[in-house]
Amino acid sequence: MQKRKALKGTTLALALSGILTFASSPTYAVLGDQVLKEGMEHPDVQVLQEELKNLGLYNSEKTSTYYDELTAQSVRAFQISKGIEINGIFDLNTHEILMASKGSVPTVKNEVAELNPEVQNKGSNLTFNRELNLKDEGEDVRQLQEALKAMGYLAIDDCTDYFGNQTESALTAFQEDQGLVPDGIAGLRTIEAINKVLSGRGIALPEVSRGSELGSLANNIIVTAKKYLGVRYSYGGSSPNGFDCSGFTSYVYKQHGITLPRATTGQATFGTKVSKADLRTGDLVIFSNTYKSGPSHAGIYIDNGKFIHASSVGSGGVIISDLNSNYYSSHFSYGRRVF
Repeated sequence: MQKRKALKGTTLALALSGILTFASSPTYAVLGDQVLKEGMEHPDVQVLQEELKNLGLYNSEKTSTYYDELTAQSVRAFQISKGIEINGIFDLNTHEILMASKGSVPTVKNEVAELNPEVQNKGSNLTFNRELNLKDEGEDVRQLQEALKAMGYLAIDDCTDYFGNQTESALTAFQEDQGLVPDGIAGLRTIEAINKVLSGRGIALPEVSRGSELGSLANNIIVTAKKYLGVRYSYGGSSPNGFDCSGFTSYVYKQHGITLPRATTGQATFGTKVSKADLRTGDLVIFSNTYKSGPSHAGIYIDNGKFIHASSVGSGGVIISDLNSNYYSSHFSYGRRVF
């Protein structure tokens, strides 16, 4: 009887040991199943932090399941090192490149090259930076249309940067054929499925230059900023219920994975300083006033001398102003390139 008890105890100990050993092994296979970004709580975040730590990019002794500002900064550093879109979001493209850098999995682009050497370096796969759906605009919409067209789902002569009903119908048909939820929204799973089909058929999309990617991000930032035109000015406000100047800029950029300091003084030192002549779409613009030294106002440069900002002047609110007007021209300090 004693022997049977001892044997039972040994078996239980071994079983528990096996469970603990198994549980302590990171489940790397799940990493990449969904987009991870700042503010999220998810077990995959801890796996991501460990990966970044192994690369010397996550400088914290402890890891957690919370995607904090340090994680976003570490992802951004990795993206910079790989020459991909710098958004601080762990999306499908960043995941593939992270895995490829470990030698774990080939990227979709490499798979295309292996299947059809003639298309090597002549095309690019889709990257997931945001969900695309009806009425969205941007270069990423054009690339989605190019993919749907190449696969025979979208019958148009020239692709555009507008997500209309025709694009939605084509995407829904693709999703149905792939056994996905036919919601007409280009999410992570749909983009991943599109890339697999493109890879399997040896199809390469028109090349998107680094400049085009940055241009697309800049345009998307402006599209987001314009959604809040007319929102009231509120001192200390940083939400669509009311914005002050730095609350508005930090809120808009954060929607695209760029985390700015909350205060204007902090934003005035973030990124790279640029002159008025070198401003480009999406740059942060900084102003000072005459009654105290230092930065006092911030906005987002649109183009052609226009910028969007939360103003406290008059009735106040989010408005578009002319950078070359007498007031703003005399108070302009410099621009900050934040991506």
